[in-house]
Amino acid sequence: MSTQARYPQLPPELSGGFNLKMLGFFGAGAIIASVTIGSGETFFASKGGAIFGYALLWVFVASAIMKGIQVYTSARFMALTGLHPMQAWGFWPALFFAAISLLCFPFWLSGLPLFIGKTINWIIGIPTPLLSDAANGAELAAYNAAEAAYLFKARVSGTVILVVAAVLSFLQTYKFLELAQTILVGLLLVAMGVACVWALDAADWILVAKGMVPGSVAYPEWYTAAEFGTGTPKALPPVWVMVGTFLGAIGGGTYDYIGYVGCFREKNWGLINSSEAGQPIADDADNVRRGRRWLRPVKIDVGIGFLCVLLFTIVFVALGAKILHPTHLVPDGNDLLTNQVSFLTNLSPALEYVYKIGIFMAFFGTIYGAFEIYIRTARESILPLTPRAKNWSMKTFRTIIILYCLIGGLVLMWLNADPQKLVAPAAIVGGVFLCGPWCFAMIWADRKYVNAQLRMGPVLLILTVIAGTVLTLLGVKAILDFEWLKFLEIFMPE
Repeated sequence: MSTQARYPQLPPELSGGFNLKMLGFFGAGAIIASVTIGSGETFFASKGGAIFGYALLWVFVASAIMKGIQVYTSARFMALTGLHPMQAWGFWPALFFAAISLLCFPFWLSGLPLFIGKTINWIIGIPTPLLSDAANGAELAAYNAAEAAYLFKARVSGTVILVVAAVLSFLQTYKFLELAQTILVGLLLVAMGVACVWALDAADWILVAKGMVPGSVAYPEWYTAAEFGTGTPKALPPVWVMVGTFLGAIGGGTYDYIGYVGCFREKNWGLINSSEAGQPIADDADNVRRGRRWLRPVKIDVGIGFLCVLLFTIVFVALGAKILHPTHLVPDGNDLLTNQVSFLTNLSPALEYVYKIGIFMAFFGTIYGAFEIYIRTARESILPLTPRAKNWSMKTFRTIIILYCLIGGLVLMWLNADPQKLVAPAAIVGGVFLCGPWCFAMIWADRKYVNAQLRMGPVLLILTVIAGTVLTLLGVKAILDFEWLKFLEIFMPE
């Protein structure tokens, strides 16, 4: 007769009603928020607002909410059963998610350092090369030389940042990372929240509300007619590819979530780290009550983490729509984050320095946190695939994954000059398409391993089905529209 799992005794904070001490359970959620805000909100959300105004706000908000639901179902499952979802799904689903997630690592850790490298150029005053439509041969040659020098300096800066983050990832402790990312997320949220409240008037907030209502998606006429400095028409990806990239970048993707849920092994919530993990759950009233109470830390961590993602998203889309859209200033090319400085300088010119420091810290925090998340993603992905991995220490996983990400990221960064091209396929496949099957896999695991009293309720079940369906369909659409042959050009030396 198999042993039935019983939940451990509740700490004092969880024994009674809601109290402020419960906020102390928030921690890992700050890491996942920090890992996504560097590129997702500061660049992609701003770019979405700059191009589409408030009209695309519903896409960003829906993405943050659906991914929050996806992650919550996974985190609650781990607290209730003690099993990571990758353990519950079996060999072939785990291999499917593991292979794609591991493949995505170097693309993000090449694109993100290149983002920050170009930003460092701007921070220290290296001018962005410009070319007029009427440039002659000599001017074109001078532009190409300046562009090459600009990219070289950006890549050198990106290389230094990536190496520093990798070294720190060898030395850091989890608790320090959690504390550092919590402080960073809090400071950025306060700064950008104040800027948003200052910039938007009552009429703008009405547009924000209207932008949350789903509608058609199309490029504005002025954006499709825009030209590069050479005078050639601007080549744009299909609109759903761009939307898919936005969706993938906002809130992260499966490559982040596998590791984020794995961070809960640092906690002792519910059956996590219990010798009874994976066993049938005792269904007496006292055990069920304790199981439900152990979900409170999960709700707090995931809820606050994705609330931060949602607020960052709304703020950056709104500021992009309010400040950049009317002047047709779109973050792109080498000006990926420079136009957004006006979000704060509208309050005071002196805040330009605050923005420069903040944006640097946001991107460094993203790269720094990504290493830790990816290490845990790799560990949770590989454990169900081979029994031998159980004997590997965290140090072994840390060494292998840091070197893999570092070398892969550096190679891709030095092969390609456009960070958007580097992260786009990873964002679409891992950040949108895989999120849909993940939701359905969680419904299956919930029915298989969790007893009836603790399974998803009707509301959560319906929301998970909706999230899974929408993310799958949008992911398929973006994959089919994506120009894969052009993507392969990033592997060709310039």
